[in-house]
Amino acid sequence: MLRGRRGLSVFFTALFLLSSIPIIGAQDTEESYVRAESLVVVVHDNVSHDSAAYTQGLEFHQGRLFESTGLYGNSTLREVNLSSGSVIRSVDLNASEFGEGMTFVGDEIIQLTWQEGIAYRYEMETFDIVANYAYEGEGWGLVYDGHQLVMSNRTDVLTLRNASTFEIEGTLNVTLNGEPLTKINEMEIWEGILLANIYQTEEIVGIDLNSGVAILHIDASGLRPQGAGVMNGIAFDSATQSLWITGKEWPMMYNITFIEPEAPSEPEPEVESPASTEDKLVYSNVVLAIMVAAVVILLAMNLKDGGPNPPDEGATE
Repeated sequence: MLRGRRGLSVFFTALFLLSSIPIIGAQDTEESYVRAESLVVVVHDNVSHDSAAYTQGLEFHQGRLFESTGLYGNSTLREVNLSSGSVIRSVDLNASEFGEGMTFVGDEIIQLTWQEGIAYRYEMETFDIVANYAYEGEGWGLVYDGHQLVMSNRTDVLTLRNASTFEIEGTLNVTLNGEPLTKINEMEIWEGILLANIYQTEEIVGIDLNSGVAILHIDASGLRPQGAGVMNGIAFDSATQSLWITGKEWPMMYNITFIEPEAPSEPEPEVESPASTEDKLVYSNVVLAIMVAAVVILLAMNLKDGGPNPPDEGATE
Protein backbone atom coordinates (compact mmCIF):
# COMPACT_ATOMS: atom_id res chain seq x y z
CA MET A 1 0.00 0.00 0.00
CA LEU A 2 2.89 2.34 0.76
CA ARG A 3 4.21 1.91 -2.80
CA GLY A 4 0.82 2.88 -4.25
CA ARG A 5 0.69 5.97 -2.06
CA ARG A 6 4.14 6.98 -3.27
CA GLY A 7 2.99 6.63 -6.88
CA LEU A 8 -0.04 8.81 -6.27
CA SER A 9 2.16 11.35 -4.49
CA VAL A 10 4.47 11.53 -7.52
CA PHE A 11 1.47 11.91 -9.82
CA PHE A 12 -0.10 14.77 -7.92
CA THR A 13 3.27 16.52 -7.57
CA ALA A 14 3.77 16.33 -11.34
CA LEU A 15 0.24 17.64 -11.89
CA PHE A 16 0.88 20.61 -9.58
CA LEU A 17 4.13 21.51 -11.35
CA LEU A 18 2.47 21.36 -14.75
CA SER A 19 -0.33 23.66 -13.64
CA SER A 20 2.19 26.11 -12.10
CA ILE A 21 4.35 26.64 -15.20
CA PRO A 22 2.44 29.73 -16.48
CA ILE A 23 2.58 31.33 -13.01
CA ILE A 24 6.32 30.75 -12.64
CA GLY A 25 6.95 32.25 -16.07
CA ALA A 26 4.97 35.38 -15.16
CA GLN A 27 7.02 35.88 -12.02
CA ASP A 28 10.29 35.70 -13.99
CA THR A 29 9.23 38.57 -16.27
CA GLU A 30 8.00 40.83 -13.48
CA GLU A 31 9.91 44.14 -13.22
CA SER A 32 12.18 44.32 -10.17
CA TYR A 33 12.72 48.09 -10.29
CA VAL A 34 10.70 51.27 -9.82
CA ARG A 35 9.57 52.68 -13.17
CA ALA A 36 9.78 56.47 -13.30
CA GLU A 37 6.52 58.37 -13.69
CA SER A 38 6.31 60.00 -17.13
CA LEU A 39 5.46 63.70 -17.19
CA VAL A 40 5.53 66.52 -19.74
CA VAL A 41 6.41 70.21 -19.40
CA VAL A 42 3.75 72.93 -19.50
CA VAL A 43 4.97 76.50 -20.16
CA HIS A 44 3.22 79.30 -18.24
CA ASP A 45 5.44 82.27 -19.02
CA ASN A 46 8.75 83.26 -20.61
CA VAL A 47 11.31 86.03 -20.19
CA SER A 48 14.40 87.15 -22.09
CA HIS A 49 17.74 85.45 -21.51
CA ASP A 50 21.22 86.38 -22.69
CA SER A 51 21.65 84.37 -25.89
CA ALA A 52 25.44 84.61 -25.51
CA ALA A 53 25.36 82.91 -22.09
CA TYR A 54 26.61 79.33 -22.20
CA THR A 55 24.52 78.40 -19.18
CA GLN A 56 26.10 75.90 -16.78
CA GLY A 57 24.38 76.76 -13.49
CA LEU A 58 21.20 78.62 -12.59
CA GLU A 59 20.03 79.54 -9.07
CA PHE A 60 17.58 81.81 -7.29
CA HIS A 61 18.48 83.25 -3.90
CA GLN A 62 16.07 85.47 -1.98
CA GLY A 63 14.22 86.24 -5.21
CA ARG A 64 17.41 87.18 -7.09
CA LEU A 65 18.71 85.20 -10.07
CA PHE A 66 22.35 84.07 -10.42
CA GLU A 67 24.02 82.21 -13.26
CA SER A 68 27.28 80.44 -14.02
CA THR A 69 28.45 80.38 -17.64
CA GLY A 70 31.09 78.31 -19.40
CA LEU A 71 33.51 78.21 -22.35
CA TYR A 72 37.20 79.00 -22.10
CA GLY A 73 37.78 82.74 -22.14
CA ASN A 74 34.07 83.49 -21.54
CA SER A 75 33.27 81.82 -18.21
CA THR A 76 31.57 84.04 -15.63
CA LEU A 77 29.60 84.18 -12.41
CA ARG A 78 26.81 86.74 -12.73
CA GLU A 79 23.66 88.20 -11.25
CA VAL A 80 20.86 88.50 -13.81
CA ASN A 81 17.73 90.65 -14.09
CA LEU A 82 14.91 88.13 -14.38
CA SER A 83 12.56 90.48 -16.22
CA SER A 84 14.96 91.62 -18.95
CA GLY A 85 17.68 88.95 -18.95
CA SER A 86 20.34 91.65 -18.70
CA VAL A 87 23.46 91.14 -16.59
CA ILE A 88 23.44 93.21 -13.39
CA ARG A 89 27.05 92.37 -12.44
CA SER A 90 29.56 89.63 -13.16
CA VAL A 91 33.04 88.35 -12.45
CA ASP A 92 35.22 86.55 -15.01
CA LEU A 93 37.05 83.29 -14.43
CA ASN A 94 40.58 82.86 -15.72
CA ALA A 95 40.77 82.27 -19.47
CA SER A 96 42.15 78.78 -18.74
CA GLU A 97 39.07 77.83 -16.68
CA PHE A 98 35.72 76.52 -17.91
CA GLY A 99 32.87 77.47 -15.55
CA GLU A 100 30.34 74.80 -14.55
CA GLY A 101 27.56 74.31 -11.98
CA MET A 102 27.00 76.58 -9.00
CA THR A 103 24.87 76.72 -5.86
CA PHE A 104 24.27 78.72 -2.68
CA VAL A 105 25.24 77.75 0.85
CA GLY A 106 23.80 80.50 3.01
CA ASP A 107 24.92 83.79 1.49
CA GLU A 108 27.92 82.24 -0.23
CA ILE A 109 28.20 80.80 -3.74
CA ILE A 110 30.21 77.73 -4.74
CA GLN A 111 31.09 77.40 -8.44
CA LEU A 112 32.70 74.39 -10.14
CA THR A 113 35.08 74.25 -13.08
CA TRP A 114 34.93 71.56 -15.72
CA GLN A 115 38.34 69.86 -15.99
CA GLU A 116 40.47 72.19 -13.91
CA GLY A 117 39.67 70.42 -10.63
CA ILE A 118 38.96 73.57 -8.62
CA ALA A 119 35.83 75.00 -7.00
CA TYR A 120 35.54 78.63 -5.92
CA ARG A 121 33.61 79.98 -2.95
CA TYR A 122 32.37 83.57 -3.31
CA GLU A 123 30.77 86.13 -1.02
CA MET A 124 27.40 86.81 -2.67
CA GLU A 125 27.28 90.62 -2.49
CA THR A 126 30.84 91.28 -3.67
CA PHE A 127 31.75 88.16 -5.67
CA ASP A 128 35.00 88.13 -3.71
CA ILE A 129 36.61 84.69 -3.51
CA VAL A 130 36.74 83.59 0.13
CA ALA A 131 37.98 80.00 -0.41
CA ASN A 132 38.79 77.44 -3.09
CA TYR A 133 38.80 73.64 -3.10
CA ALA A 134 40.62 71.03 -5.18
CA TYR A 135 38.86 67.89 -6.39
CA GLU A 136 39.50 64.99 -8.77
CA GLY A 137 37.55 64.29 -11.93
CA GLU A 138 35.21 66.55 -13.85
CA GLY A 139 32.83 69.13 -12.40
CA TRP A 140 29.33 69.29 -13.95
CA GLY A 141 26.34 70.16 -11.77
CA LEU A 142 26.19 71.29 -8.14
CA VAL A 143 23.31 71.77 -5.69
CA TYR A 144 22.88 72.14 -1.92
CA ASP A 145 20.07 70.08 -0.38
CA GLY A 146 20.20 71.85 2.98
CA HIS A 147 22.59 69.28 4.49
CA GLN A 148 25.17 68.36 1.87
CA LEU A 149 26.43 69.46 -1.51
CA VAL A 150 25.45 67.12 -4.34
CA MET A 151 27.88 67.14 -7.28
CA SER A 152 27.66 65.44 -10.69
CA ASN A 153 30.64 64.53 -12.84
CA ARG A 154 29.31 62.93 -16.07
CA THR A 155 29.01 59.44 -14.56
CA ASP A 156 26.00 57.76 -12.93
CA VAL A 157 27.53 58.43 -9.47
CA LEU A 158 26.73 61.62 -7.56
CA THR A 159 29.28 62.80 -5.00
CA LEU A 160 28.01 64.03 -1.61
CA ARG A 161 30.26 66.70 -0.10
CA ASN A 162 30.49 68.63 3.14
CA ALA A 163 29.00 72.10 2.61
CA SER A 164 31.71 73.80 4.68
CA THR A 165 34.87 71.90 3.76
CA PHE A 166 33.93 70.39 0.37
CA GLU A 167 35.26 67.03 1.57
CA ILE A 168 33.61 63.88 0.21
CA GLU A 169 31.09 62.34 2.63
CA GLY A 170 29.52 59.73 0.37
CA THR A 171 28.31 58.78 -3.08
CA LEU A 172 24.96 57.94 -4.64
CA ASN A 173 24.43 55.69 -7.66
CA VAL A 174 21.63 56.91 -9.93
CA THR A 175 19.35 54.68 -12.00
CA LEU A 176 16.47 55.28 -14.40
CA ASN A 177 14.10 52.36 -14.93
CA GLY A 178 16.69 49.93 -13.61
CA GLU A 179 19.60 51.21 -15.71
CA PRO A 180 22.54 53.46 -14.66
CA LEU A 181 21.84 57.10 -15.56
CA THR A 182 24.84 59.11 -16.80
CA LYS A 183 25.34 62.69 -18.06
CA ILE A 184 23.53 64.25 -15.09
CA ASN A 185 24.13 67.95 -15.56
CA GLU A 186 22.59 71.06 -13.93
CA MET A 187 20.54 70.27 -10.82
CA GLU A 188 17.95 71.82 -8.49
CA ILE A 189 16.07 70.77 -5.35
CA TRP A 190 12.30 70.94 -5.90
CA GLU A 191 9.70 69.63 -3.45
CA GLY A 192 12.33 67.40 -1.83
CA ILE A 193 13.31 65.84 -5.17
CA LEU A 194 16.55 66.37 -7.07
CA LEU A 195 15.67 67.67 -10.54
CA ALA A 196 18.42 67.30 -13.13
CA ASN A 197 19.00 68.07 -16.79
CA ILE A 198 20.38 65.14 -18.77
CA TYR A 199 23.12 66.47 -21.05
CA GLN A 200 22.40 66.53 -24.80
CA THR A 201 18.76 65.55 -24.30
CA GLU A 202 15.47 67.36 -23.80
CA GLU A 203 14.80 65.36 -20.65
CA ILE A 204 14.62 66.23 -16.97
CA VAL A 205 14.62 63.58 -14.26
CA GLY A 206 13.48 63.72 -10.65
CA ILE A 207 15.78 61.69 -8.40
CA ASP A 208 15.04 60.35 -4.92
CA LEU A 209 18.09 61.40 -2.89
CA ASN A 210 17.68 58.49 -0.47
CA SER A 211 17.81 55.71 -3.06
CA GLY A 212 19.26 57.34 -6.19
CA VAL A 213 16.25 56.09 -8.17
CA ALA A 214 14.82 58.46 -10.78
CA ILE A 215 11.11 58.57 -9.92
CA LEU A 216 10.17 61.23 -12.49
CA HIS A 217 11.02 61.24 -16.20
CA ILE A 218 10.00 64.55 -17.75
CA ASP A 219 9.73 65.32 -21.46
CA ALA A 220 10.74 68.96 -22.11
CA SER A 221 10.95 68.68 -25.88
CA GLY A 222 9.88 71.53 -28.14
CA LEU A 223 11.37 74.39 -26.09
CA ARG A 224 14.86 74.52 -27.59
CA PRO A 225 15.09 77.56 -29.92
CA GLN A 226 16.43 77.03 -33.41
CA GLY A 227 20.19 77.42 -33.51
CA ALA A 228 20.56 77.36 -29.71
CA GLY A 229 22.55 74.88 -27.65
CA VAL A 230 21.27 72.07 -25.47
CA MET A 231 18.87 72.52 -22.58
CA ASN A 232 20.75 73.21 -19.34
CA GLY A 233 19.70 75.35 -16.40
CA ILE A 234 16.90 74.68 -13.95
CA ALA A 235 16.08 76.88 -10.95
CA PHE A 236 13.28 77.13 -8.39
CA ASP A 237 12.30 80.58 -7.07
CA SER A 238 10.96 79.99 -3.56
CA ALA A 239 9.84 83.65 -3.37
CA THR A 240 7.25 83.10 -6.11
CA GLN A 241 7.07 79.28 -5.99
CA SER A 242 7.97 79.18 -9.68
CA LEU A 243 10.24 76.82 -11.59
CA TRP A 244 12.35 78.07 -14.52
CA ILE A 245 14.45 76.36 -17.20
CA THR A 246 16.73 77.57 -19.99
CA GLY A 247 19.66 76.31 -22.03
CA LYS A 248 23.05 77.08 -23.45
CA GLU A 249 22.78 80.24 -25.57
CA TRP A 250 18.99 80.28 -25.33
CA PRO A 251 17.32 83.69 -25.84
CA MET A 252 14.49 82.75 -23.45
CA MET A 253 13.82 81.38 -19.98
CA TYR A 254 10.60 79.45 -19.39
CA ASN A 255 8.38 79.25 -16.30
CA ILE A 256 7.12 75.67 -16.25
CA THR A 257 5.17 73.01 -14.39
CA PHE A 258 4.78 69.30 -15.03
CA ILE A 259 1.66 67.29 -15.85
CA GLU A 260 0.87 63.75 -16.89
CA PRO A 261 0.77 63.25 -20.66
CA GLU A 262 -2.60 62.81 -22.30
CA ALA A 263 -3.71 59.21 -22.22
CA PRO A 264 -3.74 57.53 -25.63
CA SER A 265 -7.10 56.55 -27.06
CA GLU A 266 -8.40 53.20 -25.90
CA PRO A 267 -7.47 50.46 -28.39
CA GLU A 268 -10.14 48.23 -29.91
CA PRO A 269 -10.66 45.09 -27.81
CA GLU A 270 -8.77 42.22 -29.34
CA VAL A 271 -10.84 39.41 -30.78
CA GLU A 272 -9.22 36.08 -30.18
CA SER A 273 -8.41 34.47 -33.50
CA PRO A 274 -9.45 30.88 -34.28
CA ALA A 275 -5.76 30.01 -34.58
CA SER A 276 -5.12 31.21 -31.01
CA THR A 277 -8.07 29.21 -29.69
CA GLU A 278 -6.85 26.15 -31.57
CA ASP A 279 -3.35 26.50 -30.08
CA LYS A 280 -4.80 26.62 -26.57
CA LEU A 281 -6.91 23.52 -27.30
CA VAL A 282 -3.87 21.61 -28.57
CA TYR A 283 -1.93 22.57 -25.44
CA SER A 284 -4.79 21.40 -23.20
CA ASN A 285 -5.04 18.09 -25.05
CA VAL A 286 -1.29 17.50 -24.70
CA VAL A 287 -1.42 18.14 -20.95
CA LEU A 288 -4.46 15.83 -20.62
CA ALA A 289 -2.68 13.09 -22.58
CA ILE A 290 0.35 13.37 -20.28
CA MET A 291 -1.87 13.09 -17.22
CA VAL A 292 -3.71 10.01 -18.57
CA ALA A 293 -0.42 8.35 -19.53
CA ALA A 294 0.92 8.99 -16.04
CA VAL A 295 -2.14 7.35 -14.45
CA VAL A 296 -1.86 4.30 -16.72
CA ILE A 297 1.85 3.86 -15.97
CA LEU A 298 1.28 4.16 -12.23
CA LEU A 299 -1.56 1.59 -12.30
CA ALA A 300 0.56 -0.82 -14.37
CA MET A 301 3.44 -0.53 -11.94
CA ASN A 302 1.06 -1.21 -9.06
CA LEU A 303 -0.37 -4.38 -10.74
CA LYS A 304 3.13 -5.62 -11.57
CA ASP A 305 4.03 -5.44 -7.91
CA GLY A 306 1.05 -7.68 -7.07
CA GLY A 307 -1.33 -5.07 -5.76
CA PRO A 308 -1.44 -3.88 -2.19
CA ASN A 309 1.01 -5.52 0.20
CA PRO A 310 -0.68 -8.39 2.17
CA PRO A 311 -0.64 -8.13 5.92
CA ASP A 312 2.20 -9.88 7.78
CA GLU A 313 0.60 -13.11 9.06
CA GLY A 314 3.16 -13.35 11.77
CA ALA A 315 2.09 -10.05 13.30
CA THR A 316 -0.03 -10.01 16.47
CA GLU A 317 -2.33 -7.32 17.76
